[in-house]
Amino acid sequence: MDETHIPRHQRISRLPKFLFGAPYYPEHWDEETRKDDPERMAAAGVNVVRMAEFAWDLMEPRRGEFDFALFDETIARLGSRGIDTILCTPTATPPAWLTAGHQDWMRVHADDRRMAHGSRQHCCTTNPEFRAESERITDAMARHFAGNPHVIGWQTDNELFCHIAECHCAACTAGFRNWLKDKYQTVGELNRAWGTQFWAQTYDNFEQIGIPYEERPTYPNPGQHLDYMRYMSVALCEFQRGQVKILRAAQPRWWITHNGLFSYVDYWEFAKDLDFLGVDVYPAFSVTEPRKYPSASLSNETARAASGTYIVPEQQGGSGGQRPYLLETPRPGQMRLWAYQSIAHGADGILHFRWRTCRYGAEICWYGILEHDNVPRRRYAEFSQEGAELQRIGGKILGTALQAQAAVLVSCEQDDAHATMPFGLPSPGWQRHFAYTEMLARHWPAGLVDASDSFDGLQWLLIPSFVLMDEGLAAKLRKFVEEGGTLVATARTATRDKNNQVIAQTPPGLLAGLLGVTVEEFGKLDKPLLTIERPGGEAIPVGAVYEILRPRGAETLAGWSAAADGCPHAASGEPAVTLNRVGKGMAIYVGTYISEENAHALFDLLPGHDGVTPLAKADSLVEVTCRHAEDHKLYFVLNHGTGEATVRELPAGIDLISGSACSGSVTLPPFGVAIVEQK
Repeated sequence: MDETHIPRHQRISRLPKFLFGAPYYPEHWDEETRKDDPERMAAAGVNVVRMAEFAWDLMEPRRGEFDFALFDETIARLGSRGIDTILCTPTATPPAWLTAGHQDWMRVHADDRRMAHGSRQHCCTTNPEFRAESERITDAMARHFAGNPHVIGWQTDNELFCHIAECHCAACTAGFRNWLKDKYQTVGELNRAWGTQFWAQTYDNFEQIGIPYEERPTYPNPGQHLDYMRYMSVALCEFQRGQVKILRAAQPRWWITHNGLFSYVDYWEFAKDLDFLGVDVYPAFSVTEPRKYPSASLSNETARAASGTYIVPEQQGGSGGQRPYLLETPRPGQMRLWAYQSIAHGADGILHFRWRTCRYGAEICWYGILEHDNVPRRRYAEFSQEGAELQRIGGKILGTALQAQAAVLVSCEQDDAHATMPFGLPSPGWQRHFAYTEMLARHWPAGLVDASDSFDGLQWLLIPSFVLMDEGLAAKLRKFVEEGGTLVATARTATRDKNNQVIAQTPPGLLAGLLGVTVEEFGKLDKPLLTIERPGGEAIPVGAVYEILRPRGAETLAGWSAAADGCPHAASGEPAVTLNRVGKGMAIYVGTYISEENAHALFDLLPGHDGVTPLAKADSLVEVTCRHAEDHKLYFVLNHGTGEATVRELPAGIDLISGSACSGSVTLPPFGVAIVEQK
């Protein structure tokens, strides 16, 4: 099938089987402890494990002396039970013999503290000598395992930028300067783009430019800061690309992924070198009560937006904890529920972290499927239930993609631009969370879509305060509206150019014509002095900021109302939300931010989502998504609540979990799951 013109978020992984298993660390255990692992895994339905991401010191105990015996033996034993292996490049943890005497390879904090051996990700991925060593071990592994039939794919490194992204070492400084030379060609053009006349920052040559500091003594140039964030992502892509080229050359049948997702990485670009992306999902970090389940949905959606269907190399199994914290243990049924939540959003593989809880090291309380004593208990039974179910239904899941009629736009660059100058205001990610939470509560077929992706198939699109705007994105948004889509933009959208400079035009700048409105005044609200007056309805709370709007062809949907004890200038009665009809569609401007308090009321106010058909009728603690293919649809119904839930107005079909017919409604127990197949 030609996928050239398919939006990337709709692309499928092309995996030949649904992956189910766990990360596995044979190097942490003696033979006696490992002996029953293949049988126990096979009995639980495991068909894949992930190995070797932290085992460089074992595979190369001395320079050039490679010893892959433990992994050869382990891969063969597991393979004899039908269990394949995903190998990892072990570059997050280089051995001590390699880093000794190479302090210049280490990452450097903004306060000039240099990293040291004894943890992970301490070597700088920009350093050319460390990159060469990373490619050398990758090449040795690739050549050794190229003929192994049980090795099916690779993960590059492990959670790049998980702990630290910024680095102030000499290699990063030199790399940043070279990147700037390529981008701007002349230092004069750089001075113009950064506005260096402010605070006498004008540069005479590129060698004068360093990496920006957050506070030395005050704040950095926002153009320089954003460019450095861009450079960090570009440099990381280059580091990964070196490994990917080696792996592809060694064995073309291997697929390649990575596990993320973390700040300052443009995963849209990062994923171009991969077959599909991976995301590590630990809901207990944020899902501290059932109503917060969308946090985990957003993690999955961020991967899907960058990659299409994806896998989860680390899905939460037990509790998780390191020195300063310990997460709550998932309740009975929750581990399985969270796995199906990932699948519901597009995962084609689930590996529960980890197979057995380690007895030493920094993660002795990062609980896996088996406890420290190696005794199977509740989590193993739940894991086995999940494995048996996925053995039966995994083939029906493969080849399907998430159905999305509505979307929230996502962009790493917009998040980074906000981070350069946050002003104490909520980020696009903050609004993204509450907007998408509201879409889930309404049971819309919805998701996240990257700003670089095609908008084909979408009907309703929300832009959460994208401050940067260029002509390409502006034209793309206009085309979406002209062809019948509904666009919703929130306050401060299109107020800066790609150099992170404020535009000379009245906001929303390049979108003023499309939105049919200009912004007369903007301000932050520390106290709720204003509300949005909804015609015939209750007042809508303001979301941290206000903008007084001046329609330029748009109609007013709602206006501001001021409190009696004072308000911003000329706000009372002035337009707060407008609608402009363009071509076959509508462009809506909301003069505030979307928040937890106002999301529901704002969505009620905003038109244009009549064509977005809810997938079912259910309580807001029930999550409903649909994955679709040409010949069938799968409706995932997940009860995140602690009580029984009845879901109505589903299509008729068969619940693949229970095998029972569904005539339009299902009743789920706490943490229950149904997958209704509609032919």
